[in-house]
Amino acid sequence: MIAVDSNAMIPCKQRIALVIAMSASLVLFAPPGRGDDASSPEQHFPAFRLGAFADIVLAHPDKQGKVDYESGELDVYTSAQLNNNWSVLGEGLVQHAGSSENPDLTPKSDLQFNLERLYAAYESSDRLRVEFGQIHTGIVQWNEREHRSRFLQTPIDVPSIANRESQGGAWPLHFTGAWASGRVPGSLGATYGAGLGAARGSERDDIQPFYRRGTSPAALFSVGVAPDSLTGFEAGAAGYAGRIRVQGQKTLRELDSTLYSSFVRGGIELRGEWAHMVHSEVGGDAAFVTRGWYLLGSWRPPGRWKPFRPYLFIDHLHVAAGEQYLSDVHNQNAWAAGVRWDVNARLAFKGDFRTQLFASPHREGLFRLEVALAF
Repeated sequence: MIAVDSNAMIPCKQRIALVIAMSASLVLFAPPGRGDDASSPEQHFPAFRLGAFADIVLAHPDKQGKVDYESGELDVYTSAQLNNNWSVLGEGLVQHAGSSENPDLTPKSDLQFNLERLYAAYESSDRLRVEFGQIHTGIVQWNEREHRSRFLQTPIDVPSIANRESQGGAWPLHFTGAWASGRVPGSLGATYGAGLGAARGSERDDIQPFYRRGTSPAALFSVGVAPDSLTGFEAGAAGYAGRIRVQGQKTLRELDSTLYSSFVRGGIELRGEWAHMVHSEVGGDAAFVTRGWYLLGSWRPPGRWKPFRPYLFIDHLHVAAGEQYLSDVHNQNAWAAGVRWDVNARLAFKGDFRTQLFASPHREGLFRLEVALAF
């Protein structure tokens, strides 16, 4: 992660307004690409694609004496289909976070640059796909479904268990290694995944290369079902195991497990996920258990109101007391109610009210607006 001080640049609010204006112009008035034409000739290799997602979130606390803040992300990706089987993908994330009187609301005012994914993939059929490089671990299903872009998800928030490691997240969402996955033929719609790579480093956001000397291995797996007889339903589980070598401390044995389920059909969207993490000292007696879960429900009405999707989102995270490795990860007990408005396929507005419990016994409320774009 690279942090760049943005105080010497254009003032935040002017910069945000400029980004929104330029991005909206591109989204609303850009002509469709050649790939949008259904009558395009047969695809030739290599085929390249460049795209991006961007969003700006403005928040206003519901109590006097608090300061408005803003945050934004630019998620840029590029891919190349080399032939019928081989492809490569690279993805980078740029995040800006504005200042606030309450340090729990948002990080310091800076720009953060992060490499999200960089891998080569081989796919022979739906039964087998193998990825090599820096990839998502798949331990949290939210990240596998939405990847990074907040444009793709219904609510403004990313669940606490799906926060990136460098943004206060507890779970190992990235690693370097290999991941194989596929779908088993049959009406059950069974899927599988298995991977082997490098465990995370002494810092939570240290994504270690697998060739680094002294790196511990990490293994993960996932299973899921999506029955043909129950259209829109999915359920599954995932597990992760590795060792964390912490400087000046005992090595930690990490065992993570998650369960997820979703039902999306017609205008109905129901999603939920539960995550469990155990860090235990190798050669010691200490063990730390961290748990988190979220629930999301939304509904898209028919007819003239179809572009609008009201939603309710509940987010909870309990970090084990005394867990030094997660010392800067905060407990979460929050809910948000709002609505998403899809103006078109590349522009969406979201507005909600969010309330959350911080370390103090008081709840904080926020009125928020998000502008999300796809390029």
